[in-house]
Parts: sequence; C-alpha cells; structure tokens
Amino acid sequence: MKKKGHMGVTPVFSDQNDRKYFEKDYKSTNTMLSIFETDNVTFNSELINLNFRKTVIKNLIKIGIVEKFKFKEINYDLSRVHEIIPETDKELDEHEFNNTIKKFYDFDTDILELYYKFILEKIAPLFPDKVYFQKTPSFRFHFPIKKKKSNNMYHTDVMLGHPPKEINIWVSITDAFLSNSLRFMNLEKSLSFVNECKMDFENFAKKVQYDKDFIKKLNQNSKPLEMKCGEFILFDSRCLHCTQLNITNRTRVSMDIRVIQEKDYNSLKRDYTGTGRRKIKFIPGEYYNKGLI
Repeated sequence: MKKKGHMGVTPVFSDQNDRKYFEKDYKSTNTMLSIFETDNVTFNSELINLNFRKTVIKNLIKIGIVEKFKFKEINYDLSRVHEIIPETDKELDEHEFNNTIKKFYDFDTDILELYYKFILEKIAPLFPDKVYFQKTPSFRFHFPIKKKKSNNMYHTDVMLGHPPKEINIWVSITDAFLSNSLRFMNLEKSLSFVNECKMDFENFAKKVQYDKDFIKKLNQNSKPLEMKCGEFILFDSRCLHCTQLNITNRTRVSMDIRVIQEKDYNSLKRDYTGTGRRKIKFIPGEYYNKGLI
C-alpha cells in the first residue's frame, strides 16, 4: 500500500509507559473548555485586516516570488495573487506544501515584529496564565488548483507530534470560504473518530486515504470555516481539520500559530518531538519562543 497523506509521519512511542503518559496528557486536556467554555472561538483584529496584508505583499515582492508592478494588475488583492504567481510556485508536494509557502519562510523583520505585536496585544490577554508561543509563524497560500496528490488529509497537530495541551490559532488574512478554507470538525466528533481507531494515529491516517466509508463520514461531520479577513479562531488541538481542493476562484492566505499556557506545559507527562524531517522539539527556545508572555 502506497503511503499517502500523513501515513508514516505519526508519533511512535518508545514503550508502553511512553504511550500511557501520552494518553494521560491527551485525556486531561481541557484548556479551551475551562477558559472559553467551548472547543473553538472566533475573534477579530484590525491588525490583521490592515497590517498583515500589506506586510505579506511586501515580503512576496522582497523574496522575488512576485514583481512589484504585477500587484498593480490585481489591485493589490491577495485573494487574486494566484493570477500573478508562476505555476511552479503553486504546485503541491505530497505534504500539501507549495514553493510559495516554502520560500515565504525567508521573513523580513517587519513580519516578525508584527507577529510579536499580534501575540502580545491580541493573543496573550485571552489567557489567564502566561503562554509560550510558536517562535516562527506558519503562513499558508492555498491557491485554486485542479487536483491534489491525496484525499483530504484530516488530522490533528497531535498526530504530528505536538503536545495535546497546545491551542491552535488560525488567522484569516484573506476571506476564507467554501473549498478555499480550512475544513473543521468539533471536538466531540473528532474524539469519536480517533477513538474509533483506538487512538492509533497511523491507522487513522491510513483510513483517511483508503477507507471510502470512513472518508464519507468525516466529510459529513465537518464543514469549512467561513471567516472574513481579520478574523482568527482558537481551537482545541484535538479537533480534526484539513485543507481542501480549492475549486473557488480565490486564493486563501492564512497564518497558523500554536500556543501553550505555562501551567499546561509544565504539566506534560512526557517530552514531545515533531514527526517531520526536522524532528523539532516542542520546548522553549526551539519550537516555542524562549520567554513567556
């Protein structure tokens, strides 16, 4: 069977005790419910609506993906950026990354300063405890495309090695709707699908790609987020989500971030390491910013 989607990159436990400690972390997570009384909540920020759009355009020009004069052709509308980006920078690899996403990690200081300002002014005040936050934000450019190399890659970040007590933050820098948006499932339903696989994430990843009945149920129990530019959503890291085949005529630009409260980080029963190529450790100074805010 050919490995597709997240098959082969799910967590591997060193022994039964390691698995037991993971399950304790997974089942004891309740940050979203205790603070917000829900598994997901949406907010709005003018900082995104105005500043982030301008800074993203500036960085696309700076790193040479788009020439400045071409933005005039689309009236500086980021949702139309696919019209002026070369096809080679829009093609998806097996992990659903395109060259635009990969190149965009060459940030200038303006983006990082704006990101830190967003965390300090908009995110940190939402939590009663101090938080560690993702040191480098993840930007996504989801272009209209005709085909993907795999089915919708339903997953949770926990399936990729992240601590279950993290909070996901998904920021909409353009309007997100229908198939250009993130497809999302609430916590109760997400847990039921994971439990159906007996918390075997590798089996879950396989079923997501090859079990037609399972895929049908996932699609029936999830829906695309409808968000305006400037809105951002916080959700429990155990909620299933995925990108979709974008058959709209608009690009979705978004930023995703993870944060974890100090007390939640200190309560983790085991160490966590990403399952990707870099095997990044989820510790302050590596994945998280060194200091608390």
